[in-house]
Amino acid sequence: MVSSVIISTAVVIVTSTMMMMLFSLAKAIPSPSSSTDEAEALRSTGWWNSTSAHCHWDGVYCNNAGRVTRIALYGSGKELGELSKFEFSSFPSLVELNLSACGLNGSIPHQIGTLTQLTVLSLHDNNLTGEIPLSLANLTQLLYLTLCSNPLHGSIPPEIGKMKNLNKLNLGYNNLTGVIPSSFDLSENQISGFIPEEIVNLKKLSHLDMSNNLISGKIPSQLGNLKEVKYFNLSHNNLSGTIPYSISSNHRWTLIDLSNNQLEGQPRAPIEAFGHNKSLCGEIKGQPRCKKRHQITLIIVVSLSTTLLLSVAILGFLFHKRRIRKNQLLETTKVKNGDLFSIWDYDGVIAYQDIIQATEDFDIKYCIGMGGYGSVYRAQLPSGKVVALKKLHGWEREDSTYLKSFENEVQMLTRIRHRNIVKLHGFCLHKRCMFLVYKYMEKGSLYCMLRDEVEAVELDWIKRVNVVKSIANALSYMHHDCDLPIIHRDISSNNILLDSKLEAFVSDFGTARLLDNDSSNRTLLVGTYGYIAPELAYTMVVTEKCDIYSFGMVALETMMGMHPGEFVTSLSSSSTRNTTLKDVLDSRLSSPKSIQVANNIALIVSLALKCLHSNPQFRPSMQEVSSKLVSTRSFPQPISAISLLQLKDEVI
Repeated sequence: MVSSVIISTAVVIVTSTMMMMLFSLAKAIPSPSSSTDEAEALRSTGWWNSTSAHCHWDGVYCNNAGRVTRIALYGSGKELGELSKFEFSSFPSLVELNLSACGLNGSIPHQIGTLTQLTVLSLHDNNLTGEIPLSLANLTQLLYLTLCSNPLHGSIPPEIGKMKNLNKLNLGYNNLTGVIPSSFDLSENQISGFIPEEIVNLKKLSHLDMSNNLISGKIPSQLGNLKEVKYFNLSHNNLSGTIPYSISSNHRWTLIDLSNNQLEGQPRAPIEAFGHNKSLCGEIKGQPRCKKRHQITLIIVVSLSTTLLLSVAILGFLFHKRRIRKNQLLETTKVKNGDLFSIWDYDGVIAYQDIIQATEDFDIKYCIGMGGYGSVYRAQLPSGKVVALKKLHGWEREDSTYLKSFENEVQMLTRIRHRNIVKLHGFCLHKRCMFLVYKYMEKGSLYCMLRDEVEAVELDWIKRVNVVKSIANALSYMHHDCDLPIIHRDISSNNILLDSKLEAFVSDFGTARLLDNDSSNRTLLVGTYGYIAPELAYTMVVTEKCDIYSFGMVALETMMGMHPGEFVTSLSSSSTRNTTLKDVLDSRLSSPKSIQVANNIALIVSLALKCLHSNPQFRPSMQEVSSKLVSTRSFPQPISAISLLQLKDEVI
């Protein structure tokens, strides 16, 4: 009897204990969040202040179920503050998180490991401190991880080796910008320790950058077994010992940089940028062997005389100039003091000297941003003229895709002369140094200006109307006034630049192409997400209608002050049937006082909606859009009474 009571009591105690454990475990495991929970989690960060649905917020992208799948605020101009304000566990469907250059500070919370569906994590160019959290090992779906240009410290966790799908890993230096605490070195992260051998598990890795750190010890020989790596950079560290044979004899890699370390010994095969090590400079300097079939460039980091630098610039210039002359005869005129007026009178000798001096050999302090490829610098020439320079990174020069974009931009901009297309002053094409020289745009991109609370107000309705007209004029010229139509293929607010007078210029012609009626015009899918014409995804055929769709997005974004998101497709739903024009216009600006300006705004929105028609055959040509924008059009109702459905169906 007593035994039965004891047993019963024990069962109750065990059962109660198990229930408590299960209850505690249930509380510890976050329950699946709803789209409403996600919206509330986004609001709690204080990073957004919009009253609209969260899937229409700047940088927030949702799936059909209204669940957040992408958060991309890179280049938004926001100062987000503490990263810990973001509730990672509330976003189980998130596949991309890009908060680079957003003024983040504090440490990276370990809760980031709950984003198990994440494929892209980009937090570079912030003020993040502390160590790299071990919980990153949970992100096994990750393809792209960049934490560079943060004052992180501590060792590189070997758990990174568990991210077996990782394609790009960047923990090094990458154009540091913004305000960094004075206690941190501006040129380096403070990651110390050794290179974990577990990185050899990243079989799919193609881009590995751990440069500009304080990593010491030897280079693990196993790294030479990474078969997919094309870019391998361990420069500017405290690495010592000899270079492993598996690395020095690896001919699969196209760019290897081990410079500025304490490495010893003679390499067994030609490898790029071994210079500035303890005993390698002299030995490599006299080593001319380069096997062409491996396409590995031998770059020797030594002190070059002024004569050699000038020779390099001249050769690069003459080589490219000779290629251009095959297509058209160009007049050359004398240039004084390195001032650049057009591509045809670019003086490779003087301009090269002036540019190197003006940027202190492209010092990071002159960097003002990143383009679709390369970094953009500001340079003031001896004449006082200010220009913008787009310079290819070392690894981009070895990538045929970036090199083709660079050459394509030169070829396209030499064909074009229009007041609303960014002016190319000159270029330098050489494997050591490649850069383009443009007219400097003081106000930066339309994208950034619309996302700055102060500058957005400076861009008033009249200026916004003129911006849209300028873009339309440029595209009309490209589509209809050139010998062969030129299709830009990447019209977005980020590729519209504004000068000091807030006049707009179309830029970035790296993916532009000529429209040839005698060819199929089939293409790869290129462009900026959110601006690409829907038919391009399944036809893979580029036409001028693709640019027209992108223009419609930019025009609408200019009037709304934010990217339209899914707003366009929702116009046919009952919830937006009574939406008026005033409801969607940028609320940071007061209503236009002039009837003419109000009519221009209504006309732009009406034309933009027509450009966004799902059937490309029903989109107007850019010539029609441009001519309509200079005509007089009156709308009888005030902005508050004009419905968007009316503008969508308006016959213009």
